[in-house]
Amino acid sequence: MTAEQFKQDILPWSRKLYPMVKRLLKNEVDVQDALQDILIKLWNKRENIQQYEKPEAYVLTLCRNHCLDVLKKKRDQLVDAAEDYRLMNLPQQGVSHEAREKLAIVHQVIEQLPDKYREVIQYREIDGLGFDEIKQMTGFEVPHLRVILSRARVMIKEEIRKIYDYEQRTSRQAVGKVL
Repeated sequence: MTAEQFKQDILPWSRKLYPMVKRLLKNEVDVQDALQDILIKLWNKRENIQQYEKPEAYVLTLCRNHCLDVLKKKRDQLVDAAEDYRLMNLPQQGVSHEAREKLAIVHQVIEQLPDKYREVIQYREIDGLGFDEIKQMTGFEVPHLRVILSRARVMIKEEIRKIYDYEQRTSRQAVGKVL
């Protein structure tokens, strides 16, 4: 693979890699370093990439694995900036404060899901990946991915329902005390 082919075939994937790396690493400096390392790895493996049936899945898997390696090394040093990142990327005009709060709650609930549920729902709903791409990255079959996704959605709904039921009860109790 020549440098020109690499630019045409592989570099466009960096646009898809950034949101995934940002979601996993959360720190902009780490994201930039990881993207650079990933592109270097891809350049070094450029001859092998064409051998794969689905090179995109290979690139995404390499990216995910690199990010997991970085997280293992920095597990104790990570700062949770995911909430700030998500809120900063919401368009400020036309989105109410209440909508931003609800979205923040949903993201917090997603972060608390067990690993496989969180991973699948983030790939599908946040990264916008298809089932075939998720299958390549996780190793789960498509029907199993659908089950995991469905269960993750149910878990999210239940947790959000608990949060809002608790908020409504506490606000009623506060009103009752005032009256």
